[in-house]
Amino acid sequence: MTTLKFRNILMYSALCLIFVPKIILANIVTSAVYVDSEYGNDNNSGISEKEAWQSLEKVNSITFGPGAKIMFKSGGIWLGTLYPKGSGDHNHPIVIDKYGKGSKPLIDGNGIEGKGVVSLYNQEYWEINNLEITNNSDIPGDRRGVEIKAEDYGTINHIYLRNLHIHHIKGIIGNGHKEKRTAGIYITTVSDKIKATRYNDILIEGCHIHHVENQGIATSHESGVFDYPEGEKWERRKLTDLNIRDNIIHHISKNAMIIRMAEGGVVERNLCYETATGITGNTIFSRTVRGTVFQYNEGFLNRSPDADGSLYDPDINSPETIWQYSYSHDNAHGLVWFCTHKRDKGIIVRYNLSQNDRGILVYFNYAFTEASLYNNVFYIEDHVSPIIIRERSNTDHTYKFHNNIIYNKSKNAMYRFASPEGKGIQNRAYSNNLFFGIHPKDEPYDPNKLISDPLFVNPGTAVGLSTLNGYKLKKRSPAIKSGTLISNNGGKDLYGNKVDSKEKPNIGIYNGDGL
Repeated sequence: MTTLKFRNILMYSALCLIFVPKIILANIVTSAVYVDSEYGNDNNSGISEKEAWQSLEKVNSITFGPGAKIMFKSGGIWLGTLYPKGSGDHNHPIVIDKYGKGSKPLIDGNGIEGKGVVSLYNQEYWEINNLEITNNSDIPGDRRGVEIKAEDYGTINHIYLRNLHIHHIKGIIGNGHKEKRTAGIYITTVSDKIKATRYNDILIEGCHIHHVENQGIATSHESGVFDYPEGEKWERRKLTDLNIRDNIIHHISKNAMIIRMAEGGVVERNLCYETATGITGNTIFSRTVRGTVFQYNEGFLNRSPDADGSLYDPDINSPETIWQYSYSHDNAHGLVWFCTHKRDKGIIVRYNLSQNDRGILVYFNYAFTEASLYNNVFYIEDHVSPIIIRERSNTDHTYKFHNNIIYNKSKNAMYRFASPEGKGIQNRAYSNNLFFGIHPKDEPYDPNKLISDPLFVNPGTAVGLSTLNGYKLKKRSPAIKSGTLISNNGGKDLYGNKVDSKEKPNIGIYNGDGL
């Protein structure tokens, strides 16, 4: 072979190495594409409204890259599932949204089982907005509205689900893992045996989720492995920067939310009602989380027929979780059930209102190391007959109950503290609480107890989280400046008034000067 021919071969090989990656990249769509169920055509280019594609199958056949947008026409209806491929990047997420005027684009799973109607698998940097999603059937099945899955991938970043309308997902009612996988939104790790896999920067915002079996929103680990939230395994699996806010969730057969495997993050300003309509369940609960904050949520009409049935449940492995500034009312049970692990400590329940809840308002159920409940208000009308506080006798609890108001008008309300003969150890400290109205037998001993009228402005009139002014105090209230100092008190009351760590606070949810 001549030297000239050899050089030409080398140059040709080098050019191939240079241009092959560009050819591959050319098959990844990074621009906006449009999809029109009525007037689109899959043979079109998709790059404009006039050249829109038509089917989900076309979208599912494409790999999308950073900066791509998949725009569905408002008012359009698609039967099937949406499974687009590819990932965005930190500066250029892939966005699914609607275009044009009219109702949200509807994607109907048409009864398909074993998957979500909209799904991502080992994909990151996606934002899914303004879709209507349903998957109804005459028979129960393994169904989900939106399903986000990861398997031996690494860290999945930036999954945003906003303004979705998810409804009539016919899942399976029950308490097992199979049943708890059926949900409106389900985020899970399938496996991490080969490579550590977890999620970061997850947002679920402004969604309307209703008539779903079995869960509204659930985060999970598919293997059912829920390590205690500490150590190397936890670092490899934990979900970070989780934000679930401003959602409306109702007519759910079990829980509005199950938050698992999270560290930190905030669950706030969610409205949840008509939950546990098919089986027992607390409205919002955590399982294997650390330091997550649950706040400004409202829950009512939990229909649980037996156990659970409260707005909140710091469940097994929930240390340092904070449950605050929320409104629980007219539920099968009350504000909070502790279904904790004996190692759990640092659990805080503060500045919440319970109005006319039934069943057990505060249940110290499973064992825990330490919890603190302060500056809550429990308002009980004469037509309800709750157990105000209950302790399970055969488990250990160490807790503080300070600066709370129990305003009881029911002659049938009661307390049920652990029997002294029980196997559990109860280290309870009650201080600076106000008990007004009817005083049931076994009302707890409190060396600084107040029993006079707290002088609420207009109690019993709250109908929503924005209508709680009736629980502010009048100027002559004995509850003003009568509380005990609480360290790390959150800095404000339910209404936003400052709570100084060096000045005696009010008793109850209001820390102003009185009206």
